[in-house]
Amino acid sequence: MSLQHKEVIRLDLPARYAYLHLLSETIAELLRQVDAVNETLVYNIQLAAHEVCTNIVSHAYHNRQNGEDRIRVTLVLHPQPARLEIELHDTGDSFDPELVPQPNLVEAQIHGYGLFLIRHLMDHVAYTSRADGNYWHLVKYLVSGR
Repeated sequence: MSLQHKEVIRLDLPARYAYLHLLSETIAELLRQVDAVNETLVYNIQLAAHEVCTNIVSHAYHNRQNGEDRIRVTLVLHPQPARLEIELHDTGDSFDPELVPQPNLVEAQIHGYGLFLIRHLMDHVAYTSRADGNYWHLVKYLVSGR
């Protein structure tokens, strides 16, 4: 199927690892509307979004399980140029992405690859902290040559 108009999906997820698969499944289903999208591209986008959410749960909300912490997600699939935009919002602790060290790619480490992966898998990554919470904006162009 070829996408003819913009598609918008909004999710309001509890900030728990158990619900992150819902975002991945939604991304996959949304991208099925685009003819030229392959499984590797879908997986890479899912991985980037999952990494952002994992960091939100782990660092912004410190793995709290109180039921009040949420991750609000807006997925927008645009037909021209074909791209997926992912907006994520949380009300947890903020951070400065510039202070996050680059992972050591020569020696294996257990943690510290998330932000590196997000930046390398997506075409645009922006993080903003405001009084009402933290905002992530991810963009991935879905056609080759971008």
